[in-house]
Amino acid sequence: MKRFRFRLEKVLEVREYYERIAEMKLAAAAGRCALLERNLAENARATRDAALQRFGPGRDLADMQAAELYARRLAAERERTLKALAFAEAERETARQGYVAASKETKLLTKLRERGEAEYYRSAVREEVKILDDLSRAGKNIGRDE
Repeated sequence: MKRFRFRLEKVLEVREYYERIAEMKLAAAAGRCALLERNLAENARATRDAALQRFGPGRDLADMQAAELYARRLAAERERTLKALAFAEAERETARQGYVAASKETKLLTKLRERGEAEYYRSAVREEVKILDDLSRAGKNIGRDE
Protein backbone atom coordinates (compact mmCIF):
# COMPACT_ATOMS: atom_id res chain seq x y z
CA MET A 1 0.00 0.00 0.00
CA LYS A 2 1.31 3.43 -0.91
CA ARG A 3 1.87 5.97 1.80
CA PHE A 4 -0.60 8.86 2.05
CA ARG A 5 0.67 12.10 0.53
CA PHE A 6 -0.97 15.39 1.52
CA ARG A 7 -0.71 17.84 -1.34
CA LEU A 8 -0.79 20.89 0.94
CA GLU A 9 1.95 19.66 3.30
CA LYS A 10 4.28 22.60 2.52
CA VAL A 11 1.47 25.07 3.17
CA LEU A 12 0.77 23.33 6.48
CA GLU A 13 4.45 23.57 7.45
CA VAL A 14 4.47 27.30 6.69
CA ARG A 15 1.32 27.82 8.75
CA GLU A 16 2.79 25.84 11.64
CA TYR A 17 5.89 28.04 11.43
CA TYR A 18 3.79 31.21 11.61
CA GLU A 19 1.82 29.72 14.50
CA ARG A 20 5.06 29.11 16.43
CA ILE A 21 6.17 32.70 15.76
CA ALA A 22 2.80 34.02 16.96
CA GLU A 23 3.07 31.83 20.06
CA MET A 24 6.53 33.22 20.83
CA LYS A 25 5.25 36.79 20.41
CA LEU A 26 2.38 36.01 22.78
CA ALA A 27 4.78 34.52 25.31
CA ALA A 28 7.03 37.59 25.12
CA ALA A 29 4.07 39.93 25.62
CA ALA A 30 2.81 37.84 28.54
CA GLY A 31 6.30 37.93 30.05
CA ARG A 32 6.40 41.73 29.83
CA CYS A 33 3.00 41.93 31.53
CA ALA A 34 4.12 39.57 34.30
CA LEU A 35 7.28 41.61 34.85
CA LEU A 36 5.30 44.85 35.13
CA GLU A 37 2.81 43.24 37.50
CA ARG A 38 5.69 42.06 39.67
CA ASN A 39 7.13 45.59 39.62
CA LEU A 40 3.75 46.91 40.77
CA ALA A 41 3.66 44.41 43.62
CA GLU A 42 7.19 45.41 44.69
CA ASN A 43 6.20 49.06 44.49
CA ALA A 44 3.15 48.42 46.69
CA ARG A 45 5.30 46.60 49.22
CA ALA A 46 7.88 49.41 49.25
CA THR A 47 5.11 52.02 49.62
CA ARG A 48 3.62 50.13 52.57
CA ASP A 49 7.02 49.75 54.23
CA ALA A 50 7.79 53.46 53.70
CA ALA A 51 4.44 54.46 55.20
CA LEU A 52 5.04 52.28 58.26
CA GLN A 53 8.51 53.74 58.83
CA ARG A 54 7.61 57.38 58.08
CA PHE A 55 6.29 58.16 61.54
CA GLY A 56 8.33 55.63 63.45
CA PRO A 57 9.91 56.44 66.80
CA GLY A 58 13.14 58.42 66.77
CA ARG A 59 12.49 60.10 63.40
CA ASP A 60 13.09 63.80 63.01
CA LEU A 61 11.65 66.28 60.50
CA ALA A 62 14.38 65.65 57.88
CA ASP A 63 13.69 61.91 57.98
CA MET A 64 9.96 62.54 57.55
CA GLN A 65 10.59 64.86 54.59
CA ALA A 66 12.89 62.28 52.97
CA ALA A 67 10.25 59.61 53.52
CA GLU A 68 7.62 61.88 51.94
CA LEU A 69 9.83 62.46 48.88
CA TYR A 70 10.44 58.71 48.63
CA ALA A 71 6.68 58.06 48.80
CA ARG A 72 6.10 60.60 45.99
CA ARG A 73 8.76 58.93 43.86
CA LEU A 74 7.16 55.53 44.45
CA ALA A 75 3.74 56.97 43.48
CA ALA A 76 5.21 58.40 40.26
CA GLU A 77 6.85 55.06 39.47
CA ARG A 78 3.54 53.29 40.13
CA GLU A 79 1.76 55.60 37.67
CA ARG A 80 4.42 55.02 35.00
CA THR A 81 4.25 51.28 35.58
CA LEU A 82 0.45 51.28 35.36
CA LYS A 83 0.60 53.10 32.02
CA ALA A 84 3.25 50.69 30.74
CA LEU A 85 1.15 47.76 31.96
CA ALA A 86 -1.94 49.03 30.13
CA PHE A 87 0.12 49.33 26.94
CA ALA A 88 1.66 45.88 27.46
CA GLU A 89 -1.76 44.31 28.04
CA ALA A 90 -2.99 45.84 24.78
CA GLU A 91 0.04 44.35 23.02
CA ARG A 92 -0.63 40.99 24.68
CA GLU A 93 -4.24 41.04 23.48
CA THR A 94 -3.09 41.84 19.94
CA ALA A 95 -0.55 39.00 20.12
CA ARG A 96 -3.23 36.66 21.47
CA GLN A 97 -5.55 37.48 18.58
CA GLY A 98 -2.71 36.86 16.13
CA TYR A 99 -1.96 33.52 17.75
CA VAL A 100 -5.62 32.48 17.70
CA ALA A 101 -5.87 33.35 14.00
CA ALA A 102 -2.67 31.47 13.14
CA SER A 103 -3.80 28.51 15.22
CA LYS A 104 -7.16 28.36 13.44
CA GLU A 105 -5.46 28.33 10.04
CA THR A 106 -3.13 25.54 11.12
CA LYS A 107 -5.93 23.48 12.67
CA LEU A 108 -7.99 23.84 9.52
CA LEU A 109 -5.28 22.29 7.37
CA THR A 110 -4.50 19.67 9.99
CA LYS A 111 -8.13 18.55 10.07
CA LEU A 112 -8.19 18.50 6.27
CA ARG A 113 -5.07 16.33 6.21
CA GLU A 114 -6.49 13.96 8.85
CA ARG A 115 -9.76 13.57 6.94
CA GLY A 116 -7.94 12.98 3.66
CA GLU A 117 -5.62 10.47 5.28
CA ALA A 118 -8.48 8.59 6.90
CA GLU A 119 -10.40 8.47 3.62
CA TYR A 120 -7.30 7.37 1.73
CA TYR A 121 -6.63 4.45 4.08
CA ARG A 122 -10.32 3.46 4.20
CA SER A 123 -10.36 3.41 0.41
CA ALA A 124 -7.11 1.41 0.30
CA VAL A 125 -8.51 -1.18 2.71
CA ARG A 126 -11.69 -1.48 0.60
CA GLU A 127 -9.61 -2.01 -2.53
CA GLU A 128 -7.48 -4.59 -0.77
CA VAL A 129 -10.60 -6.46 0.38
CA LYS A 130 -11.96 -6.39 -3.19
CA ILE A 131 -8.72 -7.80 -4.55
CA LEU A 132 -8.67 -10.56 -1.92
CA ASP A 133 -12.33 -11.40 -2.69
CA ASP A 134 -11.55 -11.61 -6.41
CA LEU A 135 -8.56 -13.87 -5.73
CA SER A 136 -10.67 -16.05 -3.48
CA ARG A 137 -13.39 -16.40 -6.12
CA ALA A 138 -10.84 -17.08 -8.83
CA GLY A 139 -9.29 -19.82 -6.69
CA LYS A 140 -12.66 -21.50 -6.24
CA ASN A 141 -13.47 -21.28 -9.94
CA ILE A 142 -10.15 -22.86 -11.05
CA GLY A 143 -11.17 -26.28 -9.84
CA ARG A 144 -14.67 -26.09 -11.40
CA ASP A 145 -13.63 -25.38 -14.97
CA GLU A 146 -12.54 -28.96 -15.60
